Amino acid sequence: MENKHEKKYLRMTLNERIQHFLLLSSFITLVITGFALKYPEAVWVIWFRKLFGENTFELRGIVHRIAAVVMVADSLYHIFYVIFSGRGRKLIIDLWFTKKDLTDVIGTMKYYIGKSDTKPKYARFSYIEKSEYWALVWGTVVMTVTGVFLWFNNFFLPIISSFGMEISTAIHFYEAILASLSIVVWHFYFVIYNPDVYPLNRTFITGYMTREEMEHEHPLELEEIDKMEEEMKSETEEESIKKDAKSVSAEPESKTTEEKKI
Repeated sequence: MENKHEKKYLRMTLNERIQHFLLLSSFITLVITGFALKYPEAVWVIWFRKLFGENTFELRGIVHRIAAVVMVADSLYHIFYVIFSGRGRKLIIDLWFTKKDLTDVIGTMKYYIGKSDTKPKYARFSYIEKSEYWALVWGTVVMTVTGVFLWFNNFFLPIISSFGMEISTAIHFYEAILASLSIVVWHFYFVIYNPDVYPLNRTFITGYMTREEMEHEHPLELEEIDKMEEEMKSETEEESIKKDAKSVSAEPESKTTEEKKI
C-alpha cells in the first residue's frame, strides 16, 4: 500500500504528462482507424460498422486525419519544448546515447543469463527508454511524411509518381505494424506487465516516483539528487551560521552605543 507521507520524486511534469496523453490517445486512435481501412472484414471492424452504420468508413477517415493532426501538433510542440525550455534541453541531453549504454546492454545480458550477480545501475534513462524515445522520433517522422503523401495524393502524385505513391503506402503500412508491435509488446510490457510495476506504472499519471522505485529503476539519478540536496543543505547551514555570527558581533556594538548615550 502506498504511503502518502513517503517522499516523492518528480519524473514527469504536468506539461510532459499532457504531451504523453496526447501522443498515447492519438496513437491508439490512428492504429484502430488505420487498420480498419486495411482489414475491413475484421471482427472488430464489423462491430464498428454495426455501431455506426453505412457512414463507418467516412467517419473512420475523418477521425484518422484528426488524430494525425493531433499527433503532428503534439510532436511540433515537443520540438519547441526541447529547444526553448531548460527542462526540455536537459531531457534531450539525458536521452542521448553514451558509451555507458553499451556497457549496460552487455551487463544486463550477463545478469539475465547468470554471468553476473549485479544488474547495471541506470541514470535518469536506461538504454531501453532511450531506444524507445528515438524509435518513436524516427517512426513519427516516417509516418508523417508518408501520411502527408497519401492524404494529399492528388498534389503529390505528379511529383513522386504512382510508383512513389505505392512505396509510400507500403512504408506507411509496415511502419504502422512495427510501431504497433513495439508499443504493445515492448512499451506496454515495461509499463504494465513488468513484475516490478504490475499492474501499472502510474508515473505517467501522477508524474512522481517513490524512493523505492527510484532506487530500483534509476539509482544513479537518485544518487545525484541526494548529493545535490546534501550540498544545498550544507549551503543553507553555512548561511545560517554566518547570519548568527553577524548578529552576535552586532550585539556588543549596540551595547557600546547605549553606554555612550548614558
